[in-house]
Amino acid sequence: MTFHPRRTRLTFCAFLLWAAPLSAQEVALTFDDLPRTGALPHNTTRVQIVKTIVKILEDAQAPRVYGFVNAGKVASAPGELEALKAWTAAGFNLANHGYSHFNLAETSVRRYTRDITAGEPLLRSLIANESSWHWFRYPYLEEGETLSEKHAVSAFLKENHYRVAEVTLDFEDFLWNAPYARCLAKSDTAGIDWLKSAYLIAAEDHMELSQKMARALFGRDIKHIMLLHVGGFETVMLPELLRLLKQKNFKLITLEEAAGDPAYQFDPEWPTSHGGDFLTLMMHRRRLEIPLHRRLPKKQLSSICVGSGTAPATKRLTRPERATARVNKRLTRPRKRKHARKHAVSSPHSKSPR
Repeated sequence: MTFHPRRTRLTFCAFLLWAAPLSAQEVALTFDDLPRTGALPHNTTRVQIVKTIVKILEDAQAPRVYGFVNAGKVASAPGELEALKAWTAAGFNLANHGYSHFNLAETSVRRYTRDITAGEPLLRSLIANESSWHWFRYPYLEEGETLSEKHAVSAFLKENHYRVAEVTLDFEDFLWNAPYARCLAKSDTAGIDWLKSAYLIAAEDHMELSQKMARALFGRDIKHIMLLHVGGFETVMLPELLRLLKQKNFKLITLEEAAGDPAYQFDPEWPTSHGGDFLTLMMHRRRLEIPLHRRLPKKQLSSICVGSGTAPATKRLTRPERATARVNKRLTRPRKRKHARKHAVSSPHSKSPR
């Protein structure tokens, strides 16, 4: 049988247009790596961070937010159990993120699945309804280097009544935690201001990127699932992020509601050694080009407030960024898309904890 990529894509999109009507922008917030992520700001505890995030979510009337737990972190720091209790006391849910946060690309399937099981006693002790915590988020968004690995873990999860919590919106917010702790220790207000600006720029860019990929794949907006972390900088920026989501006309929904979108019935079936969110993997699987977008400022984040380093400039774009902006502008003009040059973009995902 001859494979016709164009025909396959059209059939695929047509099915989804039939399966679900166009809807307003909706997003489920999810948090990984509870009870802690990243560097701890001075005079702050992990419990305080989680309680602050819980209060912000409550004030925003966020519906039943899921936190994905690495139970091994509680075993190494029992006092942080209070952070998880504060989370559940607010009516939020917890789910499995692996006991040890293993990377499937770096461990055996047997060890990996045992690690999932090892995380269950803690969840069972905190959540009475077992079905509510039977969600799993792959650490590093890594689902296997080979299809055999992926299928083996998928079979284990299905046999043990787990649902996979996909991700469609991820701007690697955890990258800001260590720089924030450094800048705060130095009382570097200019550095902190740059971090705030860079965070919101990255969040907005990746919202637009995810919307473009969803529309390219499914011909419509889908119900998104956002990945965040319980870090120190999130206590500062979460209110701003919620305001940005509101400006972008996103309505907060539950993970269960988001996962009910027909888009998630599809499996990218795309093995990779570096992980990837659902939409990126689907784009690779369908042989579609990733839309142009600004790269995360990882180099600047790693150098800011280190030694005598100062805040990077925020008003002037780099030459590559200016070139990307020009190409993006051309791509938005009617009937000129075919003239835009190709732009190879590597996966935005890193091996940092997620």
